[in-house]
Amino acid sequence: MTFIGNEISSILSKNRNKICDSWKKQLIIQSRTLVELIGLNQVEKITQEISDSLIKAVKTINTHEHEDYKKLEKQVAELSREMSLRNITPTETAQLIFFIKDAIFPILQEDYGQNSIIADYILFINSIVDKLGLLTFQIYLESREELIKEQQRAFMDVSVPVVKVWKDIVLIPLVGMLDSSRTQLMMETMLSAIEDTQSKVAIIDISGIPIVDSLVARHLITAASAAKLMGAECLITGIRAKISQTLVQLGVDLSGIVTKTTLADGLQLALQMTEQKLI
Repeated sequence: MTFIGNEISSILSKNRNKICDSWKKQLIIQSRTLVELIGLNQVEKITQEISDSLIKAVKTINTHEHEDYKKLEKQVAELSREMSLRNITPTETAQLIFFIKDAIFPILQEDYGQNSIIADYILFINSIVDKLGLLTFQIYLESREELIKEQQRAFMDVSVPVVKVWKDIVLIPLVGMLDSSRTQLMMETMLSAIEDTQSKVAIIDISGIPIVDSLVARHLITAASAAKLMGAECLITGIRAKISQTLVQLGVDLSGIVTKTTLADGLQLALQMTEQKLI
């Protein structure tokens, strides 16, 4: 295999410009949308750089000195990641890689014609290019998963807003479903806000929460207890009739926490607790 790699590398090196031109033409003809999205100059740059890397890689791919192939994989991975950020499909990126075969195989046939060794050479190139094509799909999926995780983190950051509504009073309005991770984030955000603003009262408004189960209730109790340890009082507002019935049925004890039906009532009480008046 080392001999085959040396031979192919030598052939590709001699025909490097021809391969790049043929590859570029294939992309212009068969992947017009891709070319329009990334530009002809970028296509030319990609074909030249990957061709140069492939020429080096095939020479050492089956030896202990296979760093050139690792560099080629890294190059293709970076290309795939960039393409995914441009919303180019993994199929289009894979085709970009696969079309290099159409540029290489005719050159091998010109050099070796019907010689039986050409089949080994074609299989050798096929195995390398196919692996690179599959790599583009893998990197695309990884890039998408990473993007989704970043979006989820960004959503979590804004899903628990903290508003300083008055001197010494902060408000944490909650909307939507609460799960364990979000309630934990709520507690951390609230405690950080109390520390940063030196507030004396924190109002957690749950009027936008459709369901409160025992797990969420325990988190609210924990948050209120943590606020007390920091010298602040925690008020929970927005407890509707349905939620109060559910909490009673679940046996959740909120007797140690000040609760109010509406946010307005909670804010009025918070002003009293901090000895402030609206003028």
